[in-house]
Amino acid sequence: MKSRELLEDFMSMAGDDPRIGPCHISLYVAALHFFQKQGEVNPIYIYSSELRKQSKIVSVRSYYSCMRDLKQWGYIKLEPSFNAAKASALFLQRL
Repeated sequence: MKSRELLEDFMSMAGDDPRIGPCHISLYVAALHFFQKQGEVNPIYIYSSELRKQSKIVSVRSYYSCMRDLKQWGYIKLEPSFNAAKASALFLQRL
């Protein structure tokens, strides 16, 4: 699965999904950036601070809200580490 295919799928679905807002799009695109950097292999391993910085989401509350939404709506799968020293596993789903 390539990042271009994931982006095309996501943007196509997001355009038709009234629940998706700018923060969701920013977060997903930032995750795609890490997906590319890590060799386009699922899962990617991310720290919330890095993903927030890349997506320009300053608020921790907004970050977790958008992440929860994307997970519940099937755009991503997340396996949080609950450990600040260990990265969480994030899977980008093909829709």
